[in-house]
Amino acid sequence: MPDPAPGWIAVDRLLHDDGQIASLLARVSGVRERPAEHVCAEWMVESWARAIADLAGSAIVCDRRLPDLRPGNLLVAPHKGMVAAIAVRTGAMAALDGDGPAIAAGAAEVAGWTDLADAMHRGLEELLEPMIEWTAGRHLRPARTLWRAAGDRLAQSLIWSGRAFGQPEFALELSGYLISIGGRTAVPLDRDFDRTGEPFHLRTTCCLAYRTPEGGLCRACPIGR
Repeated sequence: MPDPAPGWIAVDRLLHDDGQIASLLARVSGVRERPAEHVCAEWMVESWARAIADLAGSAIVCDRRLPDLRPGNLLVAPHKGMVAAIAVRTGAMAALDGDGPAIAAGAAEVAGWTDLADAMHRGLEELLEPMIEWTAGRHLRPARTLWRAAGDRLAQSLIWSGRAFGQPEFALELSGYLISIGGRTAVPLDRDFDRTGEPFHLRTTCCLAYRTPEGGLCRACPIGR
């Protein structure tokens, strides 16, 4: 999608426009009533982190390719203040040496999947920083908490990607590598399993859903452990 269609926003514009971020936050809502402002801010940032992680993580897990994650190459479609969908403006990407179709289409060559993971890590932090700084700068949530919440979202997103593309072992290896890089999104990788045997990430932060009338502590919440 080279240009934003109706309902889509260019990410490079969004991240440098305080008014647009404030507009997103104002649209966040709960089931029956709007939660407190700091809860809405938490949800907004977490949905932002999830969207980026879904795009980048799924591409690496599925195809060992990584889209260009620069803000100028991304679009988002918001819904109730959170990211409902994410898209790329061009087919620019990085791919493994030997990936004939991607290289023939102009992809940048890298030696191994860890190079893709390194680029994903850099792109993730670049895309998260403006949103987190905006939120923390208004004393809605601490920056450190938001960075760790983003790390929790990344870890859970990679579980979903591994399951969706039938590569849970590689998705777990990718998660471990991203954590080993360190940085502000690094969180402990701790997992549990639901009644059907499906894994889920045990969070280090709380999403604050329990602060809403209809909410409670989820199975992954650190408060309940």
